[in-house]
Amino acid sequence: MECKLIRPADLDQALAAREEYTDDGLPIAGGQSLLVMMRNRLVSPGALIDLEPVEALRGIEVQSTGISIGAMNTCRQLIASPVLREEVGVLPAAARQVSSTAVRNLGTIGGNVCHNEPGADLPPVLLALNGQAVLRRRTHGREVPLDAFFTGYFETALEPDEILCRIDIEHPPANAAGVYLKHAISPEDLAIVGIAVVVVPDAQRPGAVAEARIGIGGAAPVPLRATRTEAALKGAVLDEKTARAAGEMASTEVDPGSDPHASAGYRRRMVTVFVRRALMQAAGRIEENGHGAA
Repeated sequence: MECKLIRPADLDQALAAREEYTDDGLPIAGGQSLLVMMRNRLVSPGALIDLEPVEALRGIEVQSTGISIGAMNTCRQLIASPVLREEVGVLPAAARQVSSTAVRNLGTIGGNVCHNEPGADLPPVLLALNGQAVLRRRTHGREVPLDAFFTGYFETALEPDEILCRIDIEHPPANAAGVYLKHAISPEDLAIVGIAVVVVPDAQRPGAVAEARIGIGGAAPVPLRATRTEAALKGAVLDEKTARAAGEMASTEVDPGSDPHASAGYRRRMVTVFVRRALMQAAGRIEENGHGAA
């Protein structure tokens, strides 16, 4: 089947095309995942809506409530952003672990999130940063917390006439420390397990946790927050014993599957190990620097 390429000049034209083609047309950002799926005949859209010319989907803006990241920012641009390195260094650190140099140069944050491939590096981090997806259709827009945006295996809350425009993240709390750890067969592979933590220290109790956020990828059909583990860590002193118990608890919150790369049991065990490691690294950064620069 012939596939039509549409190159809108601006967001209004892109949204009009999205409305016109709905299920038969797909937005294409970097194309690193979509083109592979088309080549393998997993999807056969009648039209591709090329988002590359749409300037409204670019840029990284600092706002009073947080940071707004355009969906068309590439992983390379996330890595190079002084704003992100200063405020949320865990995000460029995760972007640096996405596949190969070629993929990082072309692959976008919006494409990574919308594709929702198990083991992708950015979703766990964006979850731990309390990210929100800013969606638009031709007539209006809406915001969806990322923990509600990921709905199933390769599925999201994005409707057929919508475009993901931006990802908004909060300014991290004072002295927060962020860590992302990836366990993979090789550095360019998807994560067997990817763990992102953001730890906020208690200003009144040295070593204690005021808040902890844990994003997990690769260990369930969708990336998720380990909310019960986060609640258990609140107020606790973060030492090796606490981190080990948190890893064990987090492993009960996931629902891994088995594939040729790893069994379900192995993935669950790696959640235990890497949650513990990530928490201890975050604690070490807080102790060493007095703050973590999440």
